[in-house]
Amino acid sequence: MASTDPKDKSGGAVPPDVAQQIDANLKRLYSETASEELPDTLTELLAALRKQESSSGSDKA
Repeated sequence: MASTDPKDKSGGAVPPDVAQQIDANLKRLYSETASEELPDTLTELLAALRKQESSSGSDKA
């Protein structure tokens, strides 16, 4: 539990070594997730949206 003592100056701060571990783990997780291939349904949806966007953009002459 977090301290509710008004004299506690830590403010719930995370120690620097713990913060570095958290940063490293988040970067690793993000990197792994970002390198995953998109599902076919999402790829098809993006293609349809791009097609719709380009056709509506060409109508605005």
